[in-house]
Amino acid sequence: MTTTPRSSSRPLLAGLLALGLVTGLSACTGAPSSAAGTADADAGLGSRWGACMRSAGFSVEDPSDDQIRSGTITSPSGVDQDRFRSAADQCAEDLGVHGADSASKEKWIREYDQVASCIRDAYPDFPEQRPGVIEWDREEYPPAGDPAFQQRADECTRKYSPDTKTQSVG
Repeated sequence: MTTTPRSSSRPLLAGLLALGLVTGLSACTGAPSSAAGTADADAGLGSRWGACMRSAGFSVEDPSDDQIRSGTITSPSGVDQDRFRSAADQCAEDLGVHGADSASKEKWIREYDQVASCIRDAYPDFPEQRPGVIEWDREEYPPAGDPAFQQRADECTRKYSPDTKTQSVG
């Protein structure tokens, strides 16, 4: 359920970041001071987030502003997830990005549990997931490198979590 680039990225279902998955940008939105200034205040979030993460030592591409607002950011493969999460949390805080409300988080927990179950129907050894998270690393779960796995994950996400957007960084 990722988009480009696949070869070196750690796939994640985006939106699953809602519970602090790997970034702290969980279903995030910029918090401008007025509704009229939303577009101007949010412009450049992706490039600012990318610059912040590169300054923290992570090789990431700039996500789109919409990806920042929707929380569809993933971590590069092979990074220390705790360190990445901490840096992403700090970058989000610096940008004024805030997480989703508890009702949204509960909805995602239910949806992603259904997505994981759907994936397990075809891949019974798919690892257990943290609540509200779907993630995998091709090195740790080799079937994830198979295009059929990616297709199944995409189908399950469309069926059980249709509002989820996906993206890979790095």
